[in-house]
Amino acid sequence: MNTLHPSDHPLERSELERIHASPASWFLYIIYFAPKDPRIIVKKRVGALGWTLNFARPLALPTLIAVIGVFMEAFRLAATWDLSQSAQLGVAIVIILALVSFCRWMANPQRFCR
Repeated sequence: MNTLHPSDHPLERSELERIHASPASWFLYIIYFAPKDPRIIVKKRVGALGWTLNFARPLALPTLIAVIGVFMEAFRLAATWDLSQSAQLGVAIVIILALVSFCRWMANPQRFCR
């Protein structure tokens, strides 16, 4: 399923990359604020460092709260189970991999391009 840009005109991938690379889209080099970028989660300026939120999107803060809430609740539930330490580590790894997969999917520019 292809999720389109909220406006009537989806952007080209090169346009998304240009917006992301523009210094005007970054406040203090760490806060991403680009109203023309439809993504909520984007790669950081140095992509190997993970993801950040596009604070120009109205759903950025609710997404942040939801991700933190789900993450914390999953760890809380896992701690209540009677598991060995190695099993708890396995559960933690699965939770982290799920979070990374979610962020990669949300930050994928192909979801918003023509």
